[in-house]
Amino acid sequence: MEYKMLFSPMKIGNCEIKNRIVMSPMLMGFGQFDGCVTEQLMDYYEERAKGGTGLIITEITRINDVHGSAAFAQLGASHDYQIAGLHEFAERIHKHGAKLFVQLHHPGRQNVGLAIGTVPVCIAMTRMFKSFPKTLFKIAPKIAPFMSKHNLALSSVSASKCEPSYFAGGRVRALSHREVKKVIRQFIDGALRCQKAGIDGVELHGTHGYLIQQFLSPNTNHRTDEYGGSFENRLRFLREIVEGIRKECGNYPIIVRLTLDEFYSKIGKPEKGYNFETGLKYAKAIADMGVDAIDVSSAAYDTFNYWLEPTSFECGWRKYLAAAVKKEVKIPVLAANLIRTPEQA
Repeated sequence: MEYKMLFSPMKIGNCEIKNRIVMSPMLMGFGQFDGCVTEQLMDYYEERAKGGTGLIITEITRINDVHGSAAFAQLGASHDYQIAGLHEFAERIHKHGAKLFVQLHHPGRQNVGLAIGTVPVCIAMTRMFKSFPKTLFKIAPKIAPFMSKHNLALSSVSASKCEPSYFAGGRVRALSHREVKKVIRQFIDGALRCQKAGIDGVELHGTHGYLIQQFLSPNTNHRTDEYGGSFENRLRFLREIVEGIRKECGNYPIIVRLTLDEFYSKIGKPEKGYNFETGLKYAKAIADMGVDAIDVSSAAYDTFNYWLEPTSFECGWRKYLAAAVKKEVKIPVLAANLIRTPEQA
């Protein structure tokens, strides 16, 4: 079979992509503590470009070092010193005809307690002692349970003070109004750095229960200011990020990754979160913001099995989510969906 559609070109905004094969973002943990790229990270992604992938979307890339690091060895777009490495990364991917988008991310309440407030210190320690990362990874399995048991970790942040995520644990505090504005600015600055580095576009990670989704979800957003309450207010955090990137980066391509259904009904808690109907409403509103594509996924950490499925799940079981969005919007729709063969795609 020729798979004409799969190998036909497409455009996301002004970015021309040679085919419709997209590498979905997933954390590999190959970055440096300071968020810079490594040879291992670039080699890993370059092999996917060599194999014919049209678009590569990187793993979660932090825009905030203090309460926005989901892992120590994580890629970053939080400082200007990371631009040079991102530029080299883009060049490595481009020489094989592929395009590269960076996924900008903040974990919110789905953080790792040991990483909250400690990443800047770890960056400094690594610059003084090259062996520090190896030492940290040896002692972290012992430190983390102790900190959790005695409630010693700093609080993670979210749209509101709320229950901690099932997998992350710890305490959660609400971002102040000033902090909300600062995080919005950090997302915009992250996009600017990617643009300066020659990265082809950015994806805003609004799914799997991370911070953007925490503003969208009534399960985690109980704010009483302009960022909470109504549907429009819950959308405002994302809207201001998109509008800020548009204002400062022009027609730089933007993808929003969106959870279409938080699937709390699947774990017997339908009163929590938002469902398919609300997710579809979000998708239409996001398309109307002028973004260039929507990357459809589902769930959160509390409903983990419905976005990182066990192998017992049927391939393509989530295709109805992306199909529903495609009927409602006029921009490209990406879909992560247990797609393992060209026939399924």
